[in-house]
Amino acid sequence: MNAQPSALAGNGVGRAGLGYLTAGFIVFLLMGLLGLLMRLVQAGWLPLAPEWFYRVMTLHGSGMIAGVMLAAMGGYAAALGAQAPLSPRWLWTACVVYLLGALLVILATMAGKLATGWTVLYPLPFEGKSWGLGAAAAMYGGYALVAVGFLVYCLQVLVATSRAAGGMSRALAWEYLFSGGKRGSDRLPTPVALVGTVVALDGILAVAFGAAYLLGPFLGTGPWGERMDPLFAKNILMVFGHTFANLTIYLAAGTLYATLPRYTGREWKTSWPLALALNLVIVLVLMPVFHHLYQDFAQPVALQYVGQIGSYAVGIPAVVVTILGALALVYRSQFTWAVPSILITLGLWGWVFGGMGAVLDGTIGINQVMHNTLWVPAHFHTYYILGAFSFVMAYYFDLTVELSGRPETATSRLMAWVFGIGAAGFLLMFFVSGANSVPRRFAVHVPEWQGYARVAAAFVVAEAIGLAWIAVGILQRLVPAWRAKS
Repeated sequence: MNAQPSALAGNGVGRAGLGYLTAGFIVFLLMGLLGLLMRLVQAGWLPLAPEWFYRVMTLHGSGMIAGVMLAAMGGYAAALGAQAPLSPRWLWTACVVYLLGALLVILATMAGKLATGWTVLYPLPFEGKSWGLGAAAAMYGGYALVAVGFLVYCLQVLVATSRAAGGMSRALAWEYLFSGGKRGSDRLPTPVALVGTVVALDGILAVAFGAAYLLGPFLGTGPWGERMDPLFAKNILMVFGHTFANLTIYLAAGTLYATLPRYTGREWKTSWPLALALNLVIVLVLMPVFHHLYQDFAQPVALQYVGQIGSYAVGIPAVVVTILGALALVYRSQFTWAVPSILITLGLWGWVFGGMGAVLDGTIGINQVMHNTLWVPAHFHTYYILGAFSFVMAYYFDLTVELSGRPETATSRLMAWVFGIGAAGFLLMFFVSGANSVPRRFAVHVPEWQGYARVAAAFVVAEAIGLAWIAVGILQRLVPAWRAKS
């Protein structure tokens, strides 16, 4: 490695970041096992009653999003902590509230038998035949606590980046941006700090929509809110849930900005295009949510057009700034191949191909054919597993290696590639299944569909072997890494 050591705050923020990363990593591993279970059931290799399948599907979907987000929050906090005055106390408070919400979701699905899917679309949670109102209340309560934990985190990040920059406008590099790069270049926020400000603003807005969705059923008249319009509920849910999920990859990009320079020997600077792109994300990340409502014929047509435009436009900042920026940083550099740089390479690949799948699904004509197939899980699993999670895992591995003083091994590098190949094959079968009209959310697959799931399950085994090896390496270094930072 030929760059300066990574900066990590030693005032308690480092330990908070490690705590988030570890908890999120464990949740990801457990939710991954549930995902493998579902593929084995769909392959016809493992019997599981449909009611149990849908409970597992609900927990897997909500838990995987929550787990990767928690890990991204931790990695980003550790990276930002050296640049801005984060509070360890508030970080731990947000983490505890967040995890309590996750616990309620587990109780709602496993004990309460809730099986609505992660979207818990109103009024389905309150009309289930196999679960009671208590399970619905627990699920909504769990989501509410996760939202509150994320809100506390976003407020903490926003306050920290604003204080460090001398105001929110400077934290967003507006003077530099609106002067065409002529003024304000002497006090620009780093890419790490800038992306956090953007995520915090959108996160606060998403939580506000989440509050409207989660509280709406309880504020109407009659039992569980008879006044709430289901289509309105679905709109605000998607603004909350879809935005929450997409912000994960922007927090993960923050860890990428912190990690990649260590393996190229080059600084990732805040340029005018980067400042413009990240400021555009504040608006653009909210627009693609409507491509999940193309199937709703009563939806206003104007919102459907917003969904298609947003689905295309949101990819431009990611490609032009982060993807091409990362490739430019690597080009003709003294690039070092190591576990983190391998995972970053996989992450860039995953973000590109997952994004391409999302753009296709965001096209109205294609969406009408593909949206209720496995094409949809294909695109978001790709940018989550081989995008956001790979970036965060790269940061986590790099951090524990540095703090523990225990170098990686050649076997670990090999296992990083095994993880990537296994994940790519598993995800490819999702895309192939979707292209062949295999429906999503089906517990029972007919024989004609089972072949795709069987091939996918084999790749999952390879992915799991690589991931398990990396996980063991991280956990072996975790205790000395924890002791190294207070």
